[in-house]
Amino acid sequence: MGKTESNYLTHKHFPNSFSEPMEITSPETSDYNCLAWSLNETQKWFDFEEDYIWFPNIENDYNLNNFVQLFENLGFSVSDSSIFETGFEKIALFSLDNEECSHVARQTVNGKWTSKLGVSYDVLHTLSSIAGGIYGEAVVFMKRLIDK
Repeated sequence: MGKTESNYLTHKHFPNSFSEPMEITSPETSDYNCLAWSLNETQKWFDFEEDYIWFPNIENDYNLNNFVQLFENLGFSVSDSSIFETGFEKIALFSLDNEECSHVARQTVNGKWTSKLGVSYDVLHTLSSIAGGIYGEAVVFMKRLIDK
């Protein structure tokens, strides 16, 4: 989740993107990361490392349970499905080992997913187009009611 090298939008890093391409939706930027993007934030980089912003009462590590707790504190609850549900916003937590969170993606209103790839691009994608790559698999889905 920390800042990483730019320009890693390749089939080597995301092998499933060959059959399910991603659509680049922004220029590269280091202004925000995937965690911020999942919360619709484009002016902050959320991380406990270095001089970034972190959340009170959340442990300072990438443990998957800490990220579940973080999103629960923000009104999300664990969902058993990645399927789009009207009236809810959903996020997917990715992991390489089912222990550490490696990435967060947000579902869009059309049912696709959007991600911020490190200091690289925002992309529109399916879950499987980024699965099996550098982020591992989507292992936890969470949802919250959309404020109207």
